[in-house]
Amino acid sequence: MSRVIELGEMPHGEEAEPPRAPRRPPAPVARVVGLCLVALLTLAGAAPAAGRPPGTPVSAPQGATFLIVAGRLVVADGPGTVGGWGRVVTGHRLPDGQPQWRFVLPTGDHVLGLSTMAGLLLVTSSPAGAGDTITTVLDPASGVVRWRESGYPVPTQPGGILFETPRADGTGTIRSVDPGSGRVRWSLPMPGNGVAYREGDRGVSEVVLVSADGRVAVHDAGSGALRRTGRVPPAGDRVSYRFTQVVADLLLVDGSPGSVTAYGLDRLDRRWSVPVPARVAAWFADCAGVVCLQGQLPGIRAYDPATGRQLWADEHWLGAIPIGDRLLAAAPAVGLEVELAVLDPGTGRTAARLGRWRLAGRDRSAPRQLGFRRLPGDRTLVGELDVLAGQARIRAVLPGSWDECADAGSALVCLRPSGGLVVWPVVP
Repeated sequence: MSRVIELGEMPHGEEAEPPRAPRRPPAPVARVVGLCLVALLTLAGAAPAAGRPPGTPVSAPQGATFLIVAGRLVVADGPGTVGGWGRVVTGHRLPDGQPQWRFVLPTGDHVLGLSTMAGLLLVTSSPAGAGDTITTVLDPASGVVRWRESGYPVPTQPGGILFETPRADGTGTIRSVDPGSGRVRWSLPMPGNGVAYREGDRGVSEVVLVSADGRVAVHDAGSGALRRTGRVPPAGDRVSYRFTQVVADLLLVDGSPGSVTAYGLDRLDRRWSVPVPARVAAWFADCAGVVCLQGQLPGIRAYDPATGRQLWADEHWLGAIPIGDRLLAAAPAVGLEVELAVLDPGTGRTAARLGRWRLAGRDRSAPRQLGFRRLPGDRTLVGELDVLAGQARIRAVLPGSWDECADAGSALVCLRPSGGLVVWPVVP
């Protein structure tokens, strides 16, 4: 039987909430939600240990990186370790955890991260001594090496992969590679200021290059063809901009001191300018149709992308992630756990509350997120958070404490703080 906590929806036309004190549900609703949660946790905690199928251990060092791809568990040694560690990537069958293949980097190299694109497994690594970052592309079923390319991988809207190779002397490149063959389709020099991307729903649709003297070139991510050029004011120090970001259909760069100016990407025409405090680490983001400013500033500020008018600001939130037409926002709670809520991006109003969780997994754009929470008695509650529906569904109550978990459908794969993975069979 599916166990779901219904968290409610705010009625249309309700007034916006105060910035620091999001409105609690009416008392009867709050009591119902609380009783449901207590009942569900009581039922979950009352289940005898003998009733849970035993977990299957999989060897992994402390801080290991892992992901689920093509129905397999892929594990890499902990990041930042050199020598005998940090070089090995293994593929395991699910749900029994049996090893299927093993890939070892050259001596002295170490794994930086794992990712998956176009159905392939990408192992990004740092070489011994000086040299560019390398990405090795493996078949996730067999571990066979398909091809290698230098740089950090980025998926494109047409289905290709871009590789960035930035260098301190400004001689870096960006290349488009065919995922099937590893053939380089096109290559462009990277300006010292770096690269910005216009995103589609599946990856980069346009590559935007901005040089320190204000020249802007927009290229098609599929063909590399130059679509348009333009100019913006040069960087204040003539070396690099503080901001060169593409958010939705806008290019954001430094304006006058203490401000950021937005230009339309289609015509590179000036649209608006907003103040940004100096000496503060902050960034802009596409927040489901509005432009958000967040970072080390208190809370979130949301702007109308057409006019730059501030739509709302709320210092209660640490940050927010766009998921569909909603925002998943986080507020401080206990330790690494945060209070999660679903916001309307146009008004900042709370549409649903998801409760206290620590988010797991890598894909922060997915409509369903995996969260876990410490329980008394050295147990961990694992929940599936349906952001668009405003619901949290219990997936499992696991014994012990866990650093990270991944959802494999019929199993949860979790990493112990001291090292070692366990595959837990669960009801999907």
